[in-house]
Amino acid sequence: MKIPNDPFIGTHYIGKEEIKAVKKVLKSKSLFRYHGPKLLYKTDEFEQNMKDYLGVKYVLACSNGGSAIKLCCIANGIGPGDEVLMSPFTFIASASSVLTCGAVPKFVDIDETMNINPNEIEKNINSKTKAILAIHMQGQPCDMNKIMKIAKKHNLIVIEDTAQAFGAELNGKKAGTIGDCGAFSLQAGKTITSGEGGFIATNSKKIYDIAKMYHDNGGFRVGCDYPTWENKNTIFGENFKITELQSAIANEQLKKINTILKKQKKNYDYVIDHIDKNFYKLRPYVKNSKLVFSNISIEFDTENECNKFIKYMNDNGIGFNIYCSNLINAFDTFKYKNSWHHSKFPYNISKYDKTKCPNAESLFRRVAWFSLSASLKKKHLKYIVKKLEEYKNEF
Repeated sequence: MKIPNDPFIGTHYIGKEEIKAVKKVLKSKSLFRYHGPKLLYKTDEFEQNMKDYLGVKYVLACSNGGSAIKLCCIANGIGPGDEVLMSPFTFIASASSVLTCGAVPKFVDIDETMNINPNEIEKNINSKTKAILAIHMQGQPCDMNKIMKIAKKHNLIVIEDTAQAFGAELNGKKAGTIGDCGAFSLQAGKTITSGEGGFIATNSKKIYDIAKMYHDNGGFRVGCDYPTWENKNTIFGENFKITELQSAIANEQLKKINTILKKQKKNYDYVIDHIDKNFYKLRPYVKNSKLVFSNISIEFDTENECNKFIKYMNDNGIGFNIYCSNLINAFDTFKYKNSWHHSKFPYNISKYDKTKCPNAESLFRRVAWFSLSASLKKKHLKYIVKKLEEYKNEF
């Protein structure tokens, strides 16, 4: 039996509601968020709905999750000469967004949760350290209590990369709302989606105002008026705006969030409740956290054991695999300080130092991941449990 294991969650919930919402926008002939013959203000609506859901004062929709991280960096004054502490176990966009600001990432080792190890953070703080980028990997929040204490002690900014954990919580607070600001993604593989898109969330008006200006090419805008670049306080920026079509889809997806989270948890619980947890070592999580159950991850003692398990499951139609081909600190841009510009920007102005992350290097090769597709049915879950039990009995 071939078992669905695609990483798409919100994508599978696209239905008549999203189609109807898109048609309305198309009929309005007003696809740009600020102007049009009959503007429906879907992006304004999305930002308000997201503020209500997250319980924050400000939300700014933008073009994607990477631009959301960059906007968080820009709005917090992170730039040339600065270092941002982050895990190497993530997608490259987390680090690229830092690099495009002229700053550099400083990679910090992870712990068994597969998130940044708070105990390693202080060891990596120096005079150039400006911020901590807390990346909530695959639905699980970082240990934000410890991270916030460290940040307060050293006067550091905390940005939460919540691209993979929208809907997760820690101590009753939504992930992405605990630090100074949070960056989110609406890409196709996320909890809710509009294909592409993202947003930032914050309780700081200053952060919001700067981020909004930068995402509007540096201009100052009131409502849907044309922006000005001549009020003595405006800057330069980029075009990071989202479209009304994307916002219309995201609005309908947000209405389904509780259904999505409940279904993912139900599927996860079914598998976990029917396997031997003394044999299978599951990814641990921070106390008092509520997860987005996007996957099942199992840790093995050795890389060979992990590979043997993956082969067995793949031979039986169950797509377990290691999460990625390598940690991002092994990618060319960090390994060789490669840049799109001959000057080697930003490595030429912000000294990038390689750091050792031995636990991350070992763990990512010893953990097998299975994406909990939203299209999984009961027969699929029963089959997965059966094969996990058979593997345990054989090996």
